[in-house]
Amino acid sequence: MNAHHRACNDCKLGIKAYQNLVGSLQAFERLVALAHSRDHVLISSVFCFAVVKYAKPFVDTETSSGRTRYPVRHLKAVEGFSAEMHAHLVELRNTLVAHDDLESIEPRLLQFCLSPTGSSFSIPIFIAVSNKCLSYPADLQSAQIMKDHVAACVRGSLDKLHADLARVREIALNHPEQRKENIRYQKDYGQSKVEQGGSHLQPPEFMSDEWLNASAPDFAHIHNGFRYEELRVRRDFNGPETIKLPDGCEIHIAPPTGKTMG
Repeated sequence: MNAHHRACNDCKLGIKAYQNLVGSLQAFERLVALAHSRDHVLISSVFCFAVVKYAKPFVDTETSSGRTRYPVRHLKAVEGFSAEMHAHLVELRNTLVAHDDLESIEPRLLQFCLSPTGSSFSIPIFIAVSNKCLSYPADLQSAQIMKDHVAACVRGSLDKLHADLARVREIALNHPEQRKENIRYQKDYGQSKVEQGGSHLQPPEFMSDEWLNASAPDFAHIHNGFRYEELRVRRDFNGPETIKLPDGCEIHIAPPTGKTMG
């Protein structure tokens, strides 16, 4: 796997992490708004959704290149990030939300017994069992603290995604042969000739390209399928910048105000 391929994989991992963290933040914002609601089912559902969405990027995932997860080290320097809250939310997901850990909250069994006079033998008369299940934060302040932490993660993951997109471009410029090895899709958007004296660049509507619309399982053999949420992120490289081509020629890219390349 070359450097360009690894950079592309980082972008793919990053967009999934960013979308899940955005979903978690939206759920925590809804949770804060529902703080005084009496609809315990709704509040609990929103909270569990928020925790699961948050933890998804930080749980090992199997890929063709092996097991991977989103690197939390890139978020630690973001203002508002809490290492303690991060570990807490991931632990909640692993023990009390996505899985039911018998040791985190132990179900309790109580037997009421009678013993015949003069005997130590116990006869169970009544047996009761109890269990506690995580529902939602106890107060508005706790929910707000969680929301603020997740908001910091959203900012940090978007910053990293933008940096990863820039790294893909940098490697493509410095090692064009690596990009060619990694090409899965190409499309001709029409001729865009750059004149020596400068040209106005009109970018195509590539954000609506069909390649970005990945296929998803529809489960039609079981029911009528699901709706999927989609998120697209782009980063524009408008300069000012000078790119030196392998043949020695230079391409000058100007900011959008001038929209000039020459």
